[in-house]
Amino acid sequence: MPRRNLIRTSNYPYHITIRCNNREWFDLPLADVWEICIRNIVKSNKKHPVNIYGFVLMSNHYHLLIDTPNNNIDEFMFELNRNISHDLRILSGRINRIFGDRYKWCIIKDKKHFINVLRYVYRNPKRYDVVKKCEDYIFSSLYYIVNKIPLAFTPYEPYIGELDGFLRWINDESSEKIDGNEDNDAKLQKALSRSFFKYPIKRTSRRSSRRSMSITSNSSL
Repeated sequence: MPRRNLIRTSNYPYHITIRCNNREWFDLPLADVWEICIRNIVKSNKKHPVNIYGFVLMSNHYHLLIDTPNNNIDEFMFELNRNISHDLRILSGRINRIFGDRYKWCIIKDKKHFINVLRYVYRNPKRYDVVKKCEDYIFSSLYYIVNKIPLAFTPYEPYIGELDGFLRWINDESSEKIDGNEDNDAKLQKALSRSFFKYPIKRTSRRSSRRSMSITSNSSL
């Protein structure tokens, strides 16, 4: 499949994610990887300024919510991933590449969708039973916000509304619907796989439509 042409925008935020090569885990303890990522987020942001809403590091990938007032998503991400890869190789002695492919991106135009993506990003550790509460995961910018621990960069609007209410919402297992859609990971991930965030449309086959019409017609006789 050909690579999508990058769309640069200063009007809407991006969801960014990238995985390790062959989906392998990082070769270093996650605490070391976290320090490397945060250091290079700061370094890259000084060179190519952006706004960062949230950052979550998992065992073999990371999630980043970001907007780019200077239309510089490519410059920032190139600088960030190059520096992370370089530092991880130096510290681990790894020869092969760190990340499997170019980062994946999605532009989120709708505010409601952005809120749901923010929830999705923060819920990653809870989804995989790493923690019981999203804010307890120490490799998330949310942990630092909630516990008022200084972070090397200042997240830009890291939560929506009042913090306690936001935390209840992202941890609530019963809030399983998004804009009338079932909030399963597959639908949201499909929406994030597009250039612009959009939930997949549930299509009805022609055979099912004809059958439905036939049943309706017979019932009216």
